[in-house]
Amino acid sequence: MIVRPSPAMAHAAKVAHARSCARFAQQWAQQEARSASGLVSVSTTCKGLPVVVAMAANTIEIDKQQARVTRLRKSLGVAAKQLHNLGSKRQKVWMLTLTYAGDNSAWRPEHISRYLDALRKWHYAATGCKKVRYAWVAELQQRGVIHYHVIVWLEHGLTPPKGDRPWKTTDRKGVTSWHPPMWPHGMTNRLKSTAPVAYLMKYASKIESKNVGSFPHGARIHGCGGLDPAGRSIRRWVLWPAYVQGNASVSDRFRPAPGGGFINAETGEVLLSEYAPTGGGFERFIRIRNTPRRVEAAGPFSWNPHYTNSANGGQAGYVH
Repeated sequence: MIVRPSPAMAHAAKVAHARSCARFAQQWAQQEARSASGLVSVSTTCKGLPVVVAMAANTIEIDKQQARVTRLRKSLGVAAKQLHNLGSKRQKVWMLTLTYAGDNSAWRPEHISRYLDALRKWHYAATGCKKVRYAWVAELQQRGVIHYHVIVWLEHGLTPPKGDRPWKTTDRKGVTSWHPPMWPHGMTNRLKSTAPVAYLMKYASKIESKNVGSFPHGARIHGCGGLDPAGRSIRRWVLWPAYVQGNASVSDRFRPAPGGGFINAETGEVLLSEYAPTGGGFERFIRIRNTPRRVEAAGPFSWNPHYTNSANGGQAGYVH
């Protein structure tokens, strides 16, 4: 049996269609207006198609939780491999676990930052260098309490202090000073690691879109430090949207542009976003343009001849 829409349903569909078209036109105008601030090379989409068909074919939904997980795995994976390759063959890698004694009510967002600050202070006292190579990922224990897995790459002969115990430094005059524990919030563990990248990614794989929202509100769930300039550039490129990756080398300085898209701080080139939101919540988007990809088949690293990776493995050490 064919059910025909009532006049009221047909009118409601017509009104919804008109509103959708109006939003589309407004968003289109806003995106095009931003092109005046730089050099833009884009081709539009939805040509020759009815608006309803074009919107259905070019609309996507973004799962914010899954996007957060994907960003974590990309960022952590590429950073950990670069940090490992930056060290010498004699480097020692340590796995540090930071656990709360209580529940999540004891958690504060600055705890992990203060621990890392104390680690840098210890490293400076031991070596004269404040720069420490580290990466970390948060995890929820079975009891639902957040804790942290930290990997630290150190030169041969260095052993990081246990986080739940006081630690000491000795100055050039031989004077010994004691400092409070780096992690006074519970228990810690310290072990040597032979496969640090696999160790971090094992815990990163446990974070799924269905449980990432269970972390305390405002909690960072991963981080890294100690990358060299080339490493930071590569990590930044990996986290860019595909339309930016296809038009940029790792040495380019693209950053988010006001109102959307990305702008190259050095050249003024603007890459407008390929999608615009169709409503509140920024979860549903419609493709409004296709940005031509200029990247070569060899990938963005072939655009970067003046960068030399300080890692032992050479340039390939970053990507293999």
